[in-house]
Amino acid sequence: MSVRYGPITALANVDFAVAAGELVALVGRNGAGKSSLLRALAGLVAYRGTVEHHPAACPRDRGRVRVAYVAQRATPRWDLPVSVRQVVGTGRLDPRRWWRRPGAGDRQAVDAALRRVGVWSLADRPVQALSGGQAQRVLLARALAQEPDVLLLDEPCEGLDAASTGALVDALTALAADGVAVCCALHEIDLARGAFRRAVAVDRTVLADGPAGEVLSRGRVADLFGLAGTG
Repeated sequence: MSVRYGPITALANVDFAVAAGELVALVGRNGAGKSSLLRALAGLVAYRGTVEHHPAACPRDRGRVRVAYVAQRATPRWDLPVSVRQVVGTGRLDPRRWWRRPGAGDRQAVDAALRRVGVWSLADRPVQALSGGQAQRVLLARALAQEPDVLLLDEPCEGLDAASTGALVDALTALAADGVAVCCALHEIDLARGAFRRAVAVDRTVLADGPAGEVLSRGRVADLFGLAGTG
């Protein structure tokens, strides 16, 4: 799969697979194409080549693969008078059936997502009152309310403190254990090395793919990205 923006090649001949239940870190320097790769996998940018989804490999037998995407620094309108529950509930909206009112299944999915990421106690709180870490987990809950088979996240830990980052990674690890394929772009090499089993190093194409400890060994990080191993 390749992605171009006019004369600029963002990705060229990217080829890799993510299995159900995998927790994969996408790593690379700024401008390496990580965001373009996730957006292409989510069907949000045009690409050449093929992106294949295999329903038979997913934990839920629904005949199609559900993909949820959390953009980098994505934020709902925090200035609107809405609650956490209402924000998460937008994950259940279907633009193809905009007239449909939420049903019992929608409410159950929202409640499950709130509990899953540890923000159930905040369900009725105005979104304006949230901290940065709480807001990021609410955005994750909104994605989980879609009951995805594949979860794509772009730099979800950016700007979070250590406690919020740990809570977010714990939630992603639990999702993978339940069979969700999780692919997460990260700038934090140490986090990717310590918390993820697999890493895919990207710089307009796949440079390396394998166990995170091997791909992101300190010497190799310096070779791949010209970094000291922590950037």
